[in-house]
Amino acid sequence: MGENIRKKLTSEELYAFSDEMGMMISSGVSSIQAITMMLDESQGGEEKELLTQMEQIVGETGSLSRAIEQVEVFPDYFVEMVKMGETTGKMDTVLTNLAAHYSREMAISNAIRSAVTYPLMMVVMMLVIIIVLVTEIMPVFNRVFKQLGGTMDGLSGGFLAVGLFMKAHGVLLLIILLAVIIYVIALNKSEWGKSRRITLLYRSRRFKSIHSKISTSRFASAMAMTLSSGMDVMQALDVSGRIVDAPEFETKIEKCKDAFAESMDIGKAFSLSGIFGGLYGRMAILGAKTGNMETVLEKVASTYQEEADDEINDFIAVVEPTLVIILSVIVGIILLSVMLPLLNIMSGMI
Repeated sequence: MGENIRKKLTSEELYAFSDEMGMMISSGVSSIQAITMMLDESQGGEEKELLTQMEQIVGETGSLSRAIEQVEVFPDYFVEMVKMGETTGKMDTVLTNLAAHYSREMAISNAIRSAVTYPLMMVVMMLVIIIVLVTEIMPVFNRVFKQLGGTMDGLSGGFLAVGLFMKAHGVLLLIILLAVIIYVIALNKSEWGKSRRITLLYRSRRFKSIHSKISTSRFASAMAMTLSSGMDVMQALDVSGRIVDAPEFETKIEKCKDAFAESMDIGKAFSLSGIFGGLYGRMAILGAKTGNMETVLEKVASTYQEEADDEINDFIAVVEPTLVIILSVIVGIILLSVMLPLLNIMSGMI
């Protein structure tokens, strides 16, 4: 391990590494040669430093899994998979399966990011417009009222008071806002924060459905990867559970282990544990009987991902116009609270 603490690799970086290494090893290139070739093509910085350290470890030990483990930037299950690839002699298959898995992870992450980014931008834009209205536009209207011999009271007076307060204490409010943002980010990265966030969001039927489909897709993809790489069922269930990292799956996986221990039929175990229900449960049972379990799991993973994408798109389709309506109503209320009294004053002057 180097002296500098490196961040864990992202899904994109894990995909790029496993895809490139898998292609080269499948072509007959050794691990040390593959890393050397990747090092020659590296852009410098942390990437070059990481590959240099890995090249040194592989050169000394002859073990790719040891290099991946010692640099401490790969997930534990990635290390387990590569170790198994070295043990079974299926390193090219393992890396290819890892690349396919992280390709799906990237697709899921992009779908989630698109679902969150646009509504968040809309909320920020809405807040900026409201802040500008109450801090800059309302004082202008207040001066107009004074020139016409009137005063802003009631709802318009309340908006004016809020605007004047925000303008007078802008720096303090900005500091509080930054502190809240930092706290939320830190909380979101903690295990307690993640658990609490999921618990709260699970009260929404829509979110629960989307999260469940994404988790099931990840689990099916991970099981297909581990089983096709030669891992035994119990070990595959353990590794896949860690990849999914979803609280509601822990109970299901334990049930699946118990059911498999009793029946020695992984398809039936999937169905009885509730991991796959309905048609997908029957597909898993059929896949186990025909020996095509990996193919069935890949199909199930793709189907659940598509269903999750459709639900996310439906959610965005509802959220976008809703946010526009809310923004329009709030801005309209602020403007009407000023314009109606102003029209009354002007009509009295005629």
